[in-house]
Amino acid sequence: MPVQEMSLVLANRPGSLRNVAHLLAEGRINVAALSVATHSNRSFCRLVVSDTENALWRLRKAGYKVDVADLLIVHLEDKSGALLRVLDVLAAKKLNVLAACILVTRAHQRVLAGLAVSNPARARSLLSESGFLEAGAEELITNADLVAGTPSEVPGVSVGMLL
Repeated sequence: MPVQEMSLVLANRPGSLRNVAHLLAEGRINVAALSVATHSNRSFCRLVVSDTENALWRLRKAGYKVDVADLLIVHLEDKSGALLRVLDVLAAKKLNVLAACILVTRAHQRVLAGLAVSNPARARSLLSESGFLEAGAEELITNADLVAGTPSEVPGVSVGMLL
């Protein structure tokens, strides 16, 4: 069975993504990839999960309109221009890319996740107090590492790709 990606629209307000995460957690569904983009009063959420059918059932039961699309999984070198070569092939044949995501592999059963939030200072304080932030965790991978393509401090983890 191909890898499938789910997409849904959320209200752009506190707790919307949390509600989706809660439904998935209740079903013991693991998230392998996640992206959220906001425009005006809506957020667009894309997910790759461990159990698409269960997730679809839970999200639709809760009233979400969820679309599913098959993903082509391509092997890329972790270097500048790798994705460009794939896109050249598709464009030459007039194939449109509707969505793309980086699937991150796990190392030592830990995953680094980046969150954009409305009040970073407050969120940092809350997450630190709750034990979700560790001293030095943000130093494991930086934007400079992503740009340089040298995530040497996180062996075995793909953290991004240069276009």
